[in-house]
Amino acid sequence: MQSSNPAISAMRNAAGVYNFGGVEAGATISGTTTKSILLVGLTMVVGYLAMNYTLAQIYSGQGISSLLMYGSIFGALIVAFITIFKPNVAPITAPIYAVLEGGALGTLSGVFEFQYPGIVTTAVMSTFVVVMTMLFLWKYKIVVPTQRFKSIITGAVTGIFVLYIIQIVFSLFGGSLIPQTGPISIIVSLIVCTVAAFSLILDFENIQIAVDEGLPKHFEYYNAFSLLVTICWLYIEILKLLSKKE
Repeated sequence: MQSSNPAISAMRNAAGVYNFGGVEAGATISGTTTKSILLVGLTMVVGYLAMNYTLAQIYSGQGISSLLMYGSIFGALIVAFITIFKPNVAPITAPIYAVLEGGALGTLSGVFEFQYPGIVTTAVMSTFVVVMTMLFLWKYKIVVPTQRFKSIITGAVTGIFVLYIIQIVFSLFGGSLIPQTGPISIIVSLIVCTVAAFSLILDFENIQIAVDEGLPKHFEYYNAFSLLVTICWLYIEILKLLSKKE
């Protein structure tokens, strides 16, 4: 069962290769949970600082910091790819990714907060509720990630990725494939949020499988990193959805 999250997919492909060293040398659910909380907390702290800095810049008339925004985005992408292809460096790269992602999300959040006061708090709380709900649905087998379920979510994520690429191309020429306001825009955002939420189900399942198959201790950070990737995507989509106007 492979996840739509590329980090989890890479981890799943490596499963079974590192079955050595005894139980104490392997990744655990408790260890992954602790490191997930650590990385999410780090992202939130840096994001909060970056958001306040961005708001201060905007209120002073200086505008947002391009270096903070784009430097964080490109830095996070580079670190993410390094982590995906070199899981053994995750204990080092995962916290770096959390800091960079916090800078990027904090800057973005500052812009949204300036335009729609209170939206960030709502988006953070909504993301937390969705993650906990998906965890509950997975843990108690209310939603079972069957092969058909996996195929649908993976196909949907691929479609969304292609849609994002086309949207970027359109934006370079001053156009937009997806309307930014109105019912169609809201429907598209709802669909993307739903796909992001159900991607968590596959991620939880694959993490459990990887732990059961005895991956080494550094995969706790790798697992935490992969979850952070999905959670950050979900947060961005919820933030965009809350900003939509009919």
